[in-house]
Amino acid sequence: MKKTILAALFAVCGLTPALTQDPDDLAPEFAGPLVFENEAVAVVRITIAPHQRTPMHDLTARVVVWLSDAHFVDRLPNGDSREEQRRPGDVEWVPARRHAGENLADTPMEFIAVVPKERRGAGGAH
Repeated sequence: MKKTILAALFAVCGLTPALTQDPDDLAPEFAGPLVFENEAVAVVRITIAPHQRTPMHDLTARVVVWLSDAHFVDRLPNGDSREEQRRPGDVEWVPARRHAGENLADTPMEFIAVVPKERRGAGGAH
């Protein structure tokens, strides 16, 4: 069942596996538990506490499925920032980039990150 849902997510978003950051390399306070992994994806559940800030870091491309309401600021290295809001059930493609964030809400924000892995094998990339 889980594999079917992930396959559908990839098909709907037109995704192909890509080189990604190993989830084990994420800062432990932001990585959250690994809830599923196979040769194609790592799925991580991430919770950001109320008013918590994440340091500037490199983010790999991923699908994000929001589990809670979210009100946050996304900051880029050039000084630009965007205030964002999400609802439970929102799904989005988040491209690779460097950023920092801050949960502006009085409640935790929680989401699932579906992180594609690099695929290696005979015949090259698919």
